[in-house]
Amino acid sequence: MERSAAEKIEHAIGDCVASKNWKKVIDLGQALPIDKRVKFLWVWPRQQDLHRIRIGLNDLNISRVISIGCGTGLLEWLITRATGVAVAGVEKDENWWRSKYATKTYIPMMFAEGLSNVIDGQGQLRWHAMMFCYFNDGGAFREYVQEFGGSFVIIIGPAEGRGVHTDPLPFQPNFPAEQNWERVQSFKVGSENLNHLVIYQRQ
Repeated sequence: MERSAAEKIEHAIGDCVASKNWKKVIDLGQALPIDKRVKFLWVWPRQQDLHRIRIGLNDLNISRVISIGCGTGLLEWLITRATGVAVAGVEKDENWWRSKYATKTYIPMMFAEGLSNVIDGQGQLRWHAMMFCYFNDGGAFREYVQEFGGSFVIIIGPAEGRGVHTDPLPFQPNFPAEQNWERVQSFKVGSENLNHLVIYQRQ
């Protein structure tokens, strides 16, 4: 049976991931119309974006990142391949992600129903940074940050007022009231002039 257009794209991405060709994955994404691009990845970086991110992460000595709600893990795979920074992924519903209905994933995943399995169970000092990309649960975000023992939080998402909702927004994180975080790096990501990657450091 002939593959659909989406299946062909997914297959092409899978081939690139298998051959570790991250630059071709980026080219595939940029060649897609925006409405189709976001079906595979909300934030599709360009090569120059990943170059700036690599420098920013290295400047802050961030080499191990845990991504909460990583979805397919394609962005995490791109960051790992392009920067050398290890980005692990966490999702909650293992039954879904192991089912025949789930979207293809591109990184090994950890599954956890509670904070302790994600943070305490992995060792608080293991992760330099916790990442949230297009996250949409401000309460859960604050719970994760409250329990996190690392020094950096990375938020990726749209700029305010662009008609796209995430919680937290990159420049309006709404951290737990008793904690003090300072923005130390920010980068535009992608060709749509929409998304930003922002790094906060615990003070």
